[in-house]
Amino acid sequence: MDFAQQLGRRMRRARIERGITQADLAASAGVGANYIPRLERGEMVPSVEAAWRIARALGISLDALCGRPARQNGEELAEVASRLQKTDLAAMRRVLEALEAVGAPARKRAR
Repeated sequence: MDFAQQLGRRMRRARIERGITQADLAASAGVGANYIPRLERGEMVPSVEAAWRIARALGISLDALCGRPARQNGEELAEVASRLQKTDLAAMRRVLEALEAVGAPARKRAR
């Protein structure tokens, strides 16, 4: 089974579990009425934007729609910590400076 068929099955399963019709999903996701049935049959793969809107309309993550298993917060934090340990200190300082620069205008407006 190829990716388009797998994605279509996951989409259909999520839609049925939520009691949503194909027409309602299409309207909620802002896609054409014939688009959802074609996706569910595995005839095509949606654009990233359309997949994101469909996932949002279904109340699931884009990862879940694409078949990536859900991760727990602890797993995500462990991955971030592992990546940070491999990052050199100068790069981390540049990222911190950029984040501070982005946050500075917001802090000034809040006062």
